[in-house]
Amino acid sequence: MKKENSIWDLYISGIIICLGGLFLLFPLLNITDLNLVYRIFLGTLSILSIIRFFKHWQSKEYSSFFLFFISMLLFICSFLWNLTATPKIFALSLLSWVLFASFAILKRADFFHDRKSKIWCLEVALLICFFLGGILTCANFAFNTETSILLLGYFCFMYGVLELQQNLMIYLTKGKIK
Repeated sequence: MKKENSIWDLYISGIIICLGGLFLLFPLLNITDLNLVYRIFLGTLSILSIIRFFKHWQSKEYSSFFLFFISMLLFICSFLWNLTATPKIFALSLLSWVLFASFAILKRADFFHDRKSKIWCLEVALLICFFLGGILTCANFAFNTETSILLLGYFCFMYGVLELQQNLMIYLTKGKIK
């Protein structure tokens, strides 16, 4: 994996962490439109995933395209239907995103496994943390909109930290742990 691509991945992870921190500030700034926050979450992840996809185009690592696809699909669906109308619908839509993002992370682990790199073990371990964090986040959306925005912020922050750990390990080892 090229060093330049790993640095771009670290920047993208940092942006996701900053987005989670921004979501945590929204209730303090009286921004309580959950639909807007959810669209910002999905739209930003779509843009970051397609950037990552084009950066990794030549290495044939397509997990970011799958993440782009599910994020963009839910982003478009959020304009067609109100996905934040009830806590159950919101939790199910985020849970579907978590499920498909988990498949994308699993595809990334398979990418490293095919190249005989032990990074796939780290990818699977962080996949389990991501999936459990996503399930626990989706189980707690039965409160008001401010609490849902805070939970989405914590989830985004957690996702960014897990991505940062993955990308930092790949950067430090150059993806070549045997």
